[in-house]
Amino acid sequence: MFSVVKVQPNLTAGSVVSFDPALGVFTPAQTLATPLGVLQEDAQEAMNFNLETGELDPQGYQVAPVSFAGVAFAVASRDIPDEGGELMVENGAVYVDNDADGAGIICPLPHDQETRLAGSLVMVHVR
Repeated sequence: MFSVVKVQPNLTAGSVVSFDPALGVFTPAQTLATPLGVLQEDAQEAMNFNLETGELDPQGYQVAPVSFAGVAFAVASRDIPDEGGELMVENGAVYVDNDADGAGIICPLPHDQETRLAGSLVMVHVR
């Protein structure tokens, strides 16, 4: 499940975000705060079609499609064990913490891939 939402400027695909009510936008997640989502694409300027001019007008904020449930690819903040594990977040990225509260999982390493290192995209299942 995804929705196009307002996000902090310059976030990239794979960033893990949660809503910041003070700013009114989704920002890099620091905890398992809900709703938790993963950017499917890089953030970009929101545009509105101007009927009078026939042109696109910038809206002054950025948006991105964000997955809030299901499978997504998120940036790893630490090396990921081959067996995967419980999803935890820090600085807008994911790592394995098997004491986490079940907001999702980081999938095990597929048979044809090399061990996943910090900074790589990893398959996660957000619940």
